[in-house]
Amino acid sequence: MKKRPPLLIVAVAGAYFLYLAWRLVTDFMPVTAGRFVISIVLFFFVFRGSRAAGNILAFLSALTALLLLVAAVSSFSANVKGAVVFTAFAGLLLAFAAYVFLSPKVLAFQRSARSAAPTKQP
Repeated sequence: MKKRPPLLIVAVAGAYFLYLAWRLVTDFMPVTAGRFVISIVLFFFVFRGSRAAGNILAFLSALTALLLLVAAVSSFSANVKGAVVFTAFAGLLLAFAAYVFLSPKVLAFQRSARSAAPTKQP
């Protein structure tokens, strides 16, 4: 029975929280603070093995990748380097979304967390 989340999810969460903390320190905005709080709640449930939270995380990653691809297409004529960076980030986000949604390691972790949860006795 696997009790710890897969290392890739922990690494992505750590990098994302470092990015948000940097944004809060350098350019504080209430939207960023709200995103930080919501992300903490989402990753809390992902780390506990919630399949629904994992699906929400995968969906949000895929949606962000789609938005980055739209930004890459719209900025291609003005800034080719920026479009390439947007496309690279979109590819990484899509790969992460596929990993969270389809990986056997993630599915095994979620299954083991669900089976380890205490059941209510009537």
